Amino acid sequence: MIDLNGVRKLRVQDGDLLVVPENTEDQGMQDLVVALGYLMPDANVIIVRGPVEQLDVGEMNSRGWYRA
Repeated sequence: MIDLNGVRKLRVQDGDLLVVPENTEDQGMQDLVVALGYLMPDANVIIVRGPVEQLDVGEMNSRGWYRA
């Protein structure tokens, strides 16, 4: 289950990065993906189990994320 009070952004738009609390279980992540798929079938959204701040630039680059 996802603690919705810990989700930083609920007004999801195409291209958004959603950061969910780091204690979110895998099933909760899958449920969110399914729900977003129903609500926004053509949207591209990235969901990350937080905190994002722990990734350094090298890790981000290795995963295909590039800082502008």
